[in-house]
Amino acid sequence: MIRGLRLLQMRPIFYFAADKTPATTQGKQQQAKPIQVYKDGQLITKNYLQLKKSQDIEGYVLSLVKNYYRTTNKSALNLDSELEQHGLDSLDSIELSMQIEEDLGYVISAETLPVLNKVRHYVNYIKQVEQYKVENNSVPLA
Repeated sequence: MIRGLRLLQMRPIFYFAADKTPATTQGKQQQAKPIQVYKDGQLITKNYLQLKKSQDIEGYVLSLVKNYYRTTNKSALNLDSELEQHGLDSLDSIELSMQIEEDLGYVISAETLPVLNKVRHYVNYIKQVEQYKVENNSVPLA
């Protein structure tokens, strides 16, 4: 019994919650795959958004923040706006980040969340992740 525990401790294998496929921390990182979600009682396959151009990324983030239900002063929202100027706090920033994760297939780490205070911060983050995907042909884990 103790031998089995030692073997498990020596070979760390992590499982992705969605598909239970083993992945190690070494080697190539896995590509973002389409996900299956329930909508209106039906299981549908959802593809992630593909944002390549800078204008597409900026438009996506602006529309995301404008359409968020707690945003105030929506007409004055621009790329340099701080979230606090529009009535959003840190919990709203977390919800916006979760929406980006869901739409684009990213994983935004908890350490990154405190620096996402402006609309432009979200745009720059998405641009960096897209650039990483192009250069390394993989999606960063966090």
